[in-house]
Amino acid sequence: MISPNAIFIDYPATSADDAIRQAGKALCASGACSERYIEAMIESFHQFGPYFVIAPGLAMPHARPEDGAVAPQISLVRLKEPVEFGHAENDPVQLVLGLSATSSDQHVLLIQKIVTLLGDDDNLHALMHSPDAQQIYRLISSQE
Repeated sequence: MISPNAIFIDYPATSADDAIRQAGKALCASGACSERYIEAMIESFHQFGPYFVIAPGLAMPHARPEDGAVAPQISLVRLKEPVEFGHAENDPVQLVLGLSATSSDQHVLLIQKIVTLLGDDDNLHALMHSPDAQQIYRLISSQE
């Protein structure tokens, strides 16, 4: 579900586009998508708005499988400072989970795993505050 090189802690994003781009780069670095997928994630944000800001402080940007998804995976980018995405209720965002899935079934499966992970307050606290990327990797990997 996640690769160790797809986790960035305290990334200094200057905008929502920057945060989305970093989440996409983390997916690409782990082989989950092509560069085209990153641009599709940003285009989707510009076209449809912050629909993927699903909870206070949490965004899950993604694009369509045909836009360059190669494998099902998530990336995690925790921002050094929260960034406004333009969501009326859930801004500002501090945790960006990029998603790559090659089918709608994989997309749903990843979302279910993420919901299970985030449904535990201890897990959410660790994702938001742990200074150790390896600890975050082990936590997410244990959900597979």
